[in-house]
Amino acid sequence: MQSSLQLASVFHKRIFPYSHHFKYKTLSVLINLEELNKINKLFLFSVNSFNLFSFFFKNHGERNENANPKYFILKQISKRFNDKKNYTIYLYCTPSLLGYVFNPISIYLCKNNKNEIKYICYEVKNTHHEQHCYFIKINKKSKKIYSELKKEFYVSPFLQMNLRYKFYLLENKNNFLLNINVYKKNQIILKTGISSKPTPLNSISLLSKLIGNLFFAQKIMILIHYQAIKIFKKQKSFFIKPKKKNDTVSYYG
Repeated sequence: MQSSLQLASVFHKRIFPYSHHFKYKTLSVLINLEELNKINKLFLFSVNSFNLFSFFFKNHGERNENANPKYFILKQISKRFNDKKNYTIYLYCTPSLLGYVFNPISIYLCKNNKNEIKYICYEVKNTHHEQHCYFIKINKKSKKIYSELKKEFYVSPFLQMNLRYKFYLLENKNNFLLNINVYKKNQIILKTGISSKPTPLNSISLLSKLIGNLFFAQKIMILIHYQAIKIFKKQKSFFIKPKKKNDTVSYYG
């Protein structure tokens, strides 16, 4: 199986106008979306049904319980970039634990038959159940992929909208690394990132790794609110969320 369980470490470091940082460990998966039938046969992992670990279509892509997010990704690539190739789609995300999950960011890697990444989609969610997808066409062959994006989506009352992101992605058989630097004009104000190592995706590894990461999915939301309380004491101004929109998409490349 090409899909893997990922032992992940997440960090968040605010640099300006005040200092604040935290980090935590969690479990993620890197799923080949063509292997869902195999994954669904695992004793502790189900697709679109309740289990200790689950993956639900309704949490990704079109957020339709009947639609594999693979087809949402291929549809967007075809529509925007006029590319109708049938890429292999890998999705890096946090799986549901006992039916619950919140993914601040999920990453789709679209690979050709040479295992080269040709497109990336960064699927970003906020705590208001909204979603924005940043689609990026990769025009250069490189093991390290850099992308500069305009902030298109409200994620926090502590971050204004007129900001820029610089994404750095490295993915190979030994590592998955994503770093995001947030800029206001030329001033870096925030660094955040994910670093993880793969391990086989099977029931033994799921159970053994869960023992050291109990309630990892619930912990993400708890930490968001706990850290928000701490940041609230430091921040002098706050940014009100715009009116709720339908899920949105932007394209680069």
